[in-house]
Amino acid sequence: MQDLFSFSLALLVAGAIAAAVASRLRLPTLLGYLAAGVALGPSVSGLLQPGASLTFLAEVGVVLLLFMVGLEFSVASLWATWRRVLSAGLMQMLFVGLAVGLASRALGVDARAAFLLGAAAAMSSSAIVGKQLAEQGELTVRHGRMAMAVLVFQDIATIPVLALLAIWARGGAPQTGAVLVEVAGVVVLFVVAVAASRRPLHRFMAWVARRGVEEVFLLVALTLVLGAAYGAHVLGVSPALGAFLAGIVLGESDFRHRMEDDIRPFRDVLLSLFFITVGLQVDAGQFLAAPLAVLAWFAALVPLKILLNWPALRLAGLSRADAWRSAVVLGHGGEFGLLLLSGAMTSGVIPAPQGQAALVALALSMGAAPLMIRHHERIARLLTRTAVHPAPPQEEDVGLRAAQLKQHVIVCGAGQLGRIVSQALAVAEIPHLVVESDYEAYQIARAEGLPVYYGDASRINTLRAAGVERARLVVITFHRSEQALRIVHYLRHTHPDVPVLATSLTDREARRLLGEPGVKVYVERLAAGLALAERALLESGVDAERTDGLIAALRETLQSPLHPAKETP
Repeated sequence: MQDLFSFSLALLVAGAIAAAVASRLRLPTLLGYLAAGVALGPSVSGLLQPGASLTFLAEVGVVLLLFMVGLEFSVASLWATWRRVLSAGLMQMLFVGLAVGLASRALGVDARAAFLLGAAAAMSSSAIVGKQLAEQGELTVRHGRMAMAVLVFQDIATIPVLALLAIWARGGAPQTGAVLVEVAGVVVLFVVAVAASRRPLHRFMAWVARRGVEEVFLLVALTLVLGAAYGAHVLGVSPALGAFLAGIVLGESDFRHRMEDDIRPFRDVLLSLFFITVGLQVDAGQFLAAPLAVLAWFAALVPLKILLNWPALRLAGLSRADAWRSAVVLGHGGEFGLLLLSGAMTSGVIPAPQGQAALVALALSMGAAPLMIRHHERIARLLTRTAVHPAPPQEEDVGLRAAQLKQHVIVCGAGQLGRIVSQALAVAEIPHLVVESDYEAYQIARAEGLPVYYGDASRINTLRAAGVERARLVVITFHRSEQALRIVHYLRHTHPDVPVLATSLTDREARRLLGEPGVKVYVERLAAGLALAERALLESGVDAERTDGLIAALRETLQSPLHPAKETP
């Protein structure tokens, strides 16, 4: 199946079937994509062969994913914790890499091959962790942020490792200068991205947004992402890392959420191709030919790696429970490990029999990763051997404040809408607290003197710490529909008597939220339009009583299509 049209069609059909079957079985879609790749690959049916076209499309998917992960971070928060990021990432790679490398040497593996095997084992998948934590709403909690920080360090660490692999592949000896040049490229890229491009990019995106053409905004956003990735590639840096830095820079702009919504469909489609590509590289026959070798590598990539991750994360300052959570989240192999192994086998640095067993085990660990991340709380509970889990510091702060409150209001989000709601509640002397996961928005609200706390309101433990069982009302002011639905679902199942007010940007989001009882939704464009219409009627000489009646009738007419079977606000 060599022609590009048939090749692309087969991939899309395989991805759609895999996603549907995985959803039906209530499994992560990532597992479906990996299984589809194995089934279509050369070791099973042979319908598809790994090639340059597929590899490129898969890499673009990873680039888009890392860009959207970068949007969740802020330069201020990363700068404030860079020492911990450096120490956690360095220790994690040293602990795992040295253990696997020394064990390989003890088994008679060549020193160069042992080094590459250790480096490949130490790395985890940014694509899997980023996607799964985002779906679970845990990118901003402490163990999620530390896991992503370690992954960023791993991405940077791949640069000198790939430089060494290239030198060894050419039959040369590694030189310190060549490796330092690669590392310097990363530093230069980061400094330029943060210091030089921050304001110009924000102004440029504002200028594009004012043109009012959605297609132009989307194309410019995609151009910036791929341009950052290409710039990183030119400097010899991982393209995904370049996209991640672009996400950090643009994540502090006013267009963050719009870019997320526009790019998400492209990311999801192309990312599915990446995981199918991973499945294509798995030699299913290797498991039957050398099952003990594959199982030994799997043990090193999952249970042993988790055990070695934990002390590194504890030394970085995480609590006992959070260190176990992050250790489980990172307890699998990654795409850069696949890249190292496949490159090393192609160049002959690692013999094919040794490398293929590690490659199969690595792919198996990536297949198990979504389930491990989804159930990391349960696994951490087993490993800690206790039912008591200390809350992250952000939840402790919320809990201390909420312990003094009763019949209070919980405001989820400290954006412009959240701050207005908080100011109104303060004027009315109604006890309340605000929870915000965006560091910059948190700082703005704090500077305004609002009772804001840094945390993720879509996380169940945070809602519990905020005293949701004693609250009189929950107000959701952010525009992340999945997180908003998570809050609503939790409240409807555990605290159905607590009313919920939510905002939405689109009718589609409003309908999803209105599907739950006890929820009132205000579509922002509708609310703003009605307020403007009311002012227009009053300025036109219509008396206040008639204006109230006209606006009430107009509100009912406009809101009835959202959910005709229910009373709308």
